[in-house]
Amino acid sequence: MWYSSLENRRLWQLFNDISRIPRESGNEEGIRNYLLSWSEKHGFDAKADEAGNVIIKAPASEGFESIPPIALQGHMDMVCVKKDSSSHDFAKDPISITTDGNLIKARGTSLGADNGIAIAMVLDILSDKEAKHGPIEAIFTVSEETGMDGASSLSPESVEARRMINLDSEEEGLIYVGCAGGADIEASMKVRYEPAAGTALRVKVSGLLGGHSGSEIGKERANAIQILARYLVRIPYFQIASINGGTRHNVIPSYAEAIITVADKEAALSAAETLQEELSNEYAESDPGIKLSISDAPMPDRAIKRKKSMKIADSLFVLPHGVRSMNPSFPEVVGTSDNLAIISLDDTKFHISISVRSSMESRKLALCYEIQTILEAFGYKSWIRSSYPAWEPELDSRFMKKFVRSYHKHMGKRPKVTVIHAGLECGIINSRIPGMESVSIGPELRDVHSVNENLNVKSAERTALCLKSMLQDLT
Repeated sequence: MWYSSLENRRLWQLFNDISRIPRESGNEEGIRNYLLSWSEKHGFDAKADEAGNVIIKAPASEGFESIPPIALQGHMDMVCVKKDSSSHDFAKDPISITTDGNLIKARGTSLGADNGIAIAMVLDILSDKEAKHGPIEAIFTVSEETGMDGASSLSPESVEARRMINLDSEEEGLIYVGCAGGADIEASMKVRYEPAAGTALRVKVSGLLGGHSGSEIGKERANAIQILARYLVRIPYFQIASINGGTRHNVIPSYAEAIITVADKEAALSAAETLQEELSNEYAESDPGIKLSISDAPMPDRAIKRKKSMKIADSLFVLPHGVRSMNPSFPEVVGTSDNLAIISLDDTKFHISISVRSSMESRKLALCYEIQTILEAFGYKSWIRSSYPAWEPELDSRFMKKFVRSYHKHMGKRPKVTVIHAGLECGIINSRIPGMESVSIGPELRDVHSVNENLNVKSAERTALCLKSMLQDLT
């Protein structure tokens, strides 16, 4: 097995077992059944609620019965993306894992360590007969990646603990005590078709790094949808026959494509060549593989009318994407941003999905309304969905201070206490369970929500051991 030479064999075997189960958001039945079966096998009480969340309750170790219960929390689903050349079927195929002993990756797909490593760490603790801890409630939620629906449905009566360690962070040495809130904007505009005329071309934007729209948004990586629009607005006359881009609301688009018809092929090719030179210069550091390619395409029977095609391109060109402002309380952290995430076309409508994040509710709403104003000026109908609150820092929390001291003791280095721009379920769970105090930690995990996702082996093993040891201190 790929993990045969790694130190913590039990941890990696659990991670391997989890990775063999398809668990794209909305398809968590397999992993839910695995958790329930695993709990029964190990003698733990476990239940699935109406939303599909799983809560496992483990009794205290001998001598630790008087300690108040603590919740260990992660999510079951993963973001599923793959290389264009991959034939992987996320509905049935296991993730194919590889490692060089330092990093763990997947072959041709996202890895799913976000948040499979959290499940593995918790099960590793629960199955370790030598571990010492008070009562544990393991909370594994569904549909975190598509709107945190599981956390939003969590029943307060199902959780006794009022202290929670979230395990969905991605950088060792950091303890998160707050996160951004978020919302998704959906928009659509009716389209009408006419006979296609001119020369048909396929336009592709590829080679981008993409990544998580929370943790990577500040790295100024290119957005494939914006690049496609930047090209289209340079062509004087065109029709759109098909157009699509992006995969998930929380993934920076790394690919976009359109089939268009043009009146002047040479001008279209020249515009592409010029833009490619600009992109290679602009994104030499952040997206060195960026590529705008133009090729001949079969002539379509129909395409969107010229004026509406240009309106679509213009709207995508002016819609904001990226960092809007930094967090006023933590200036090194992004405060407000948005991700122009997904575009698609069907027989009657053109669709856009945009995600917005902010550490301040007022700024989140202001950016949402700004984007809606732009959309409606171009003739779209838009609406806000999946809005969730920010997790406000509680810097005077006794639990947080004790947790920081314990982390320092067992990890051997002083952690940095901060907030994160990515969304965590702590804000929602805290709001649903009165009196809940939360912190969030995790191992080194890079390029999540992309085919380059990788997990640091030693960091994951250190974090798992630290977590196990800390449970003895958190009395």
